[in-house]
Amino acid sequence: MQTNNTPDFDRPMLRMGSVAFLAGIVIFMVSTIGFHAGTRDPMDNPAVFAVYAQSDPWISAHIGQFAGLMLIFAGGFVALHRLLLHSESSVASALAWFGLAAAIITASTYAILQAVDGIAQKIATGSWYAIPPSSTDGSEEEKAIAFRVAEGIRWTEIGINSYFRMLQGAVAIIFGVAIAKSALLSRWIGAVGIAVGAVGIAAGVVTAYIGFSEPVSNIWAVTLYLWIIILGIFMWRKTRVKRIVTG
Repeated sequence: MQTNNTPDFDRPMLRMGSVAFLAGIVIFMVSTIGFHAGTRDPMDNPAVFAVYAQSDPWISAHIGQFAGLMLIFAGGFVALHRLLLHSESSVASALAWFGLAAAIITASTYAILQAVDGIAQKIATGSWYAIPPSSTDGSEEEKAIAFRVAEGIRWTEIGINSYFRMLQGAVAIIFGVAIAKSALLSRWIGAVGIAVGAVGIAAGVVTAYIGFSEPVSNIWAVTLYLWIIILGIFMWRKTRVKRIVTG
């Protein structure tokens, strides 16, 4: 018979955490797939900047992405931390606190990333794109300077993104180990989290050295978001299991 040692007063938080995981993923994916412009080669700056400059929903798409990730980190992982505190394993409980701290740092880093990518990059590329490529009035030199400014912001975005991916990976590993050490969720979910975290850290390191890569980004996104969906589903199921006392 299945037992559940989750206190009744924690069930609403777990439900909200589960909803935060699942709703956050939906909001993020809709904002990304539906409104975020992109190019085949994310390191082809002239093509990238032209697409960004012409994208009307660029800022709103990044606000949507920010809202989705905040739901995941400020809602879902906070609830997961609360659940793991009830583990009989002292290691799992301690790791839950480290995971919470890492999630807060990751959310803060993402806020900076979205400010750079979603606002500063849009303004810089828009300024560059608006300058006509004519050499008769000196605008050619002005356009080159504007391009370098946009390029500097782009590399700032890449640098922040690389650390953001590594931080996401660290969150997944910490919570993955905590889940594996506890008996509150299936241990295989923890093992998947550890693997996902390793992929995230590797993706961050690759980004730091070569910039954005579509294959790396896609692999990282798919593995992370599938794990978060699994967490959301199992946390919801955890709230539905009635406490059964045996003996």
